[in-house]
Amino acid sequence: MESNFVKYLFVASLLFFFSLNLSCTTSQDVGLKVIEVKKPGIPVIHFKVVIKSGSMDDPEGKEGLAYFVANLLRRGTKSFSRQEIEEMLDFISAQLDIRTEKEVIVISGTTLKENLDKFYHIFCEVISDPTFPEEEIEKMKVDQLNAIENIKQDDTELTLCVFENFLFRGHPYGHLAEGKISSVKSFTRQDAIDFYDKHFLRNNIILGIAGDFDDKIKNAFVNDLSQLEKGELSSDETTLPQLVGKKVFLIEKDRRAQTQLRIGHPLSITRKDPDFVPLYLANTYLGRHRESLGRLFQTVRSKRGLSYGAYSYVEHFQQAGWSKLARPNIPRRAQYFSMWIYPKSTNAKFVIKLALKELSDLVTHGIDEKAFDFIKNFEKNHLPFDLETPERKLGLLMDEEFYRNFGFWENSEKRMEEVTSEEVRDVVKKYLSADNLAIVALVSDGEEFKRELLSDKTTIEYPSGVDPNDLKSADDKIKAFNLNLRPENFEIVKVAELFQ
Repeated sequence: MESNFVKYLFVASLLFFFSLNLSCTTSQDVGLKVIEVKKPGIPVIHFKVVIKSGSMDDPEGKEGLAYFVANLLRRGTKSFSRQEIEEMLDFISAQLDIRTEKEVIVISGTTLKENLDKFYHIFCEVISDPTFPEEEIEKMKVDQLNAIENIKQDDTELTLCVFENFLFRGHPYGHLAEGKISSVKSFTRQDAIDFYDKHFLRNNIILGIAGDFDDKIKNAFVNDLSQLEKGELSSDETTLPQLVGKKVFLIEKDRRAQTQLRIGHPLSITRKDPDFVPLYLANTYLGRHRESLGRLFQTVRSKRGLSYGAYSYVEHFQQAGWSKLARPNIPRRAQYFSMWIYPKSTNAKFVIKLALKELSDLVTHGIDEKAFDFIKNFEKNHLPFDLETPERKLGLLMDEEFYRNFGFWENSEKRMEEVTSEEVRDVVKKYLSADNLAIVALVSDGEEFKRELLSDKTTIEYPSGVDPNDLKSADDKIKAFNLNLRPENFEIVKVAELFQ
């Protein structure tokens, strides 16, 4: 009873503090602009700050430092302890989310308009005045090590992370955002301060605000974060890794009845490139995320029932919540193509051949006009869903600021209408390959699966309800598809040995 009363007094004192007006410090050299999406009538305000530095900026031997710093931001500021921040956010039902990507740290906040004064001070201080309390350093290291361990436990996430690391080996993208176990154990408070001072600069951020806000809060937002230091930024360009031939990386994890597969290669294209939209349409034809219209889904699941899903991507993809949409604010200057399928282990080799045959057919023959018209119509009708909420539109516009491809979403429908099947065919031939790629698989026994892939035999175990006779002719061609693998193409690593 007494503890509840103390907590009530604590929160009440914070509410009194927050009842004061928003601070609007004048800056003589603001140098910042804010991306804004106004939506009057809905009493919610979204803030977003994108720091244009991420895990690729981790110093050598300090892999995971950007993640470490980002997650320390909300664990103590000049005015608030970690407990005060957490209790106030709970009290006003506000959200403060921080995530670390390869090229950016994204800090997002959402609050009801009526609680704006209470939320705003915390949100700004988390960015402009973190203190990196010494008592939180060891706790954060434990949490970060647990995050690495959690990746090992999640087969889907594990396979994707290993796939990315394998594709970008030797490149700044080639490690987990969460880092390596050995590097995380070495982090100090001074490491966090040094990274923050180097990267949390006013000339290295993008600001965004959406919802039912006025100029007063927008100006405060710009002016307050303009108090960040201005500094020199590195603009080092890195060489995109190249794959020659097929490379296979097998992750051994005991008792896997299902084989998680990621197949693909680096891409020398981003959405800033004029070729991106035709390549995006080609990917819709091959295997748009969580949609049944793609060739992979149709051939792997609908006809044969060999996997619950089969999809492909021409950008790094993270699902936005429970939707089918891609999460905004994961921009990259280097991308990759991938196919994701997770068949029963006995069918893994057949499914690899099937996926590569579909990719090979796309590269060789392109898309016929009827299918092409269908996917163009689908994407044009789907476009409004990408922009359906103020928060989502804000994120996409901030991505345009990162890529400097202004008007990308506004002009997407027009660009799709202009694209021809011949242009798609040429773009696919230019960027996609069925010969030079990586195959990453999570399996129970790496040596056994290696022998299976190198053997002349390919088996398939059809689920009930599928008549093999209806598929025999097509499946015999798939079984005969040559993977062109050699023993030297393989690497096998036990899951316990990863991310050391």
